[in-house]
Amino acid sequence: MPPPLYRCILMDPPWNESGGGRIKRGADRHYPLMKARDMPTAILGSGVWHPAKDAHLYMWVTNNYLPKGLWLMEALGFTYKTNIVWLKSGRAGLGQYFRGRHELLLFGVRGRGKAAEVCTPRRDLTSAVVAERGRHSEKPADSYALIEARSAGPRIEFFARRARPGWDAWGNEAPQADTSTPQE
Repeated sequence: MPPPLYRCILMDPPWNESGGGRIKRGADRHYPLMKARDMPTAILGSGVWHPAKDAHLYMWVTNNYLPKGLWLMEALGFTYKTNIVWLKSGRAGLGQYFRGRHELLLFGVRGRGKAAEVCTPRRDLTSAVVAERGRHSEKPADSYALIEARSAGPRIEFFARRARPGWDAWGNEAPQADTSTPQE
């Protein structure tokens, strides 16, 4: 059976953020990191990179990785359209100039991203998610709900940390994509 062609792709790349100073505070305490220039090779060579001709891509970036996120999106054949902001309720995070309380979820399209097969007809979806922080790198459930409300499946999450019902997953901490999973 041929692999599914994914109309919705989400990724939370392991950006090469290492935290400052002598105390390890960065992502490197939690999982292996990658240089941005190595990501296209890893993603395209994953064996599960099968975007549909018309597809949506969502990509998490921190503020300092915004330019590299836009570069990676283009390198994967998607055109940046807009972003969603996750406003983290509670205390502010780290940052050299401003204490970070938000993260960006870039949104891009490939082909006819507005096609009915890809884009749901919803007109009430906002560009912001307000949610508590979870464990390191854990994204809010509301962000998945927003993605599922906007983008049709089949869906896959790259650099996933756990499996999610209705999604295939690829990454160090999640089961590899199960192409036998029923999709929409």
